[in-house]
Amino acid sequence: MEKTLVVSIIENSKKEVLLQKKTMDYPIYPGAWCFVGGEAESEDFHKEMLREMKEELGIKLDIKFIFTEKILDKRYKYTFYVFLAKLNDLSKIKIGEGAGIAFFEKKELNTIKMHPETKKILTKYFKRF
Repeated sequence: MEKTLVVSIIENSKKEVLLQKKTMDYPIYPGAWCFVGGEAESEDFHKEMLREMKEELGIKLDIKFIFTEKILDKRYKYTFYVFLAKLNDLSKIKIGEGAGIAFFEKKELNTIKMHPETKKILTKYFKRF
């Protein structure tokens, strides 16, 4: 089975990455940190990412498509459309999903419980950019 997802790497001016924490009752990787994003409902991936951002953070940011990542697991073939956004001011965010958000420095990312696909995509991002 295939799934298409849109996710956004959101950075601040210090190159810290904004991640969202899943609630403890979330069915997959509860309590793990992950990207803002979700399953695409159409093939307009830019529009889908903006929709996910509005649902989860209550804001609209300028986003730029940066790469596609294909990941296989036991159940699904995932295609991630990865976008980049910049954000410094968290005061306008109204969390609509998840248990919270936080910025992390690159060196901190190995110390937190992170969704495995998030970790794979961030590793690729840091190698390329």
